[in-house]
Amino acid sequence: MTNLWRRVAAVSGLLLVLSLTQAAPASAHRSSGELLVRLTSLYAVKISESGHDELYILRSGNGLVWPSQYPGISTARNDCIVFDSSRADCPPGSNVRLAGDQNVNWANLTAAPNGQLTLELKEEDLVGDDTLGTVRVTAIAGRSWNVTLTKSDDSEYRLAYSVITNPWS
Repeated sequence: MTNLWRRVAAVSGLLLVLSLTQAAPASAHRSSGELLVRLTSLYAVKISESGHDELYILRSGNGLVWPSQYPGISTARNDCIVFDSSRADCPPGSNVRLAGDQNVNWANLTAAPNGQLTLELKEEDLVGDDTLGTVRVTAIAGRSWNVTLTKSDDSEYRLAYSVITNPWS
């Protein structure tokens, strides 16, 4: 019976530690003074292919941001993919969809104040993935942006994001 109680205590302790580590995004536990770049939404005004685009976002130098695993998320015209609960940047009448998996780390990217990071919106293809747009983000606390990403094939996506003080630093 003692072994059973030890196992229960060990599992309970492990679950407690895991729940505490999920309280803040792993990438948010950095140095003091850093800011969070929070993705809000990605709206598909016009997609690059007929049917659906399979989208993913990369951060230059750090790899895959969203979704947490390759391949991309299937997206149709008028889909508004939301990364947080606000849905403030989805146009009326759009098809609101959650960003995918339960991992919220992709919605929070750390950056130094006035630092820059580059995000690329990519579309998965059988032979060579296409870049649908690139945005250079300057981390200025309290700012929000809606940027339009276009490509020569007339695809158009709108990415909304904001910069806040990192509450975990």
